[in-house]
Amino acid sequence: MAFARFRPGLVLAASVAFFSSTLNFAHVGAQEKGATASAERTGLPLKPERKIAFETDEGTWISLDVSPDGAQIVFELAGDIWLLPIGGGEARAISTGMAFDSQPRFSPDGKQIAFLSDRDGAENLWIMKSDGTEPKQLTKEKQASFASPAWTDDGQSVVVSRNVPGLRTFELWIYDTRGGSGLQVTKAKPKPDTPGPEMHNALGVAVSKDGRYFYYATKKGGFGYNLSFPLWQIARKDRRSGDEDILTQANGSGIRPLLSPDGRSLVYGTRFNTQTGLRIRDLV
Repeated sequence: MAFARFRPGLVLAASVAFFSSTLNFAHVGAQEKGATASAERTGLPLKPERKIAFETDEGTWISLDVSPDGAQIVFELAGDIWLLPIGGGEARAISTGMAFDSQPRFSPDGKQIAFLSDRDGAENLWIMKSDGTEPKQLTKEKQASFASPAWTDDGQSVVVSRNVPGLRTFELWIYDTRGGSGLQVTKAKPKPDTPGPEMHNALGVAVSKDGRYFYYATKKGGFGYNLSFPLWQIARKDRRSGDEDILTQANGSGIRPLLSPDGRSLVYGTRFNTQTGLRIRDLV
């Protein structure tokens, strides 16, 4: 992924084009993947009634990631996960069916993909091989919601934002791909009596190569109407000391941080007037 440097205060609008790619959709219950069919039959109480087929070369509200070798893009569209050559071409579905799969992220070696899915009847964190085979469930929540999974550099763990009933905000949790109940990284309620508007909120984590620092968007409180900017800002949490430092004071807020491959720069989204763009911050 290429990083460019711009003058301070300059915000560029970002867009993603899928070149001249063609996606062919055809959801048929009988065509469910053998590896996930049993999970969908026992967990997801939905049965297909008819076939819908169409072709498209664009989409909106898409989560995507680029493979470590720069050769492929993995993205979600209409609840399925697809692979697309970085230079364009025809997209290939690697995860289809009645389940809603979303937010795919390549592992550091490119051999696995972390993603969210409700194929067991509720949204949970999953991983699979990069060709869509051998899906494995990492969490087994019944009423939680998840967002923005990210791998640690050693490829052994996935960090994700997690929300459960009773909380109006997201907390960061880290899950070992080999199993376990997970480890909580941030707490929505620093004290048991913390009121809703003061709850800590953490979304869109990026992990440093040494695993010491977590970068994420944070604010106090959950969703609301008629709010004024700034809202979210980029924070860095030191896993050794437990300290959280706020790195940005952007008037247009700061969201979805991403580290450069060498770890020396941080890019994040922000707003300028009515546009969303990207800013780059030096970390050294």
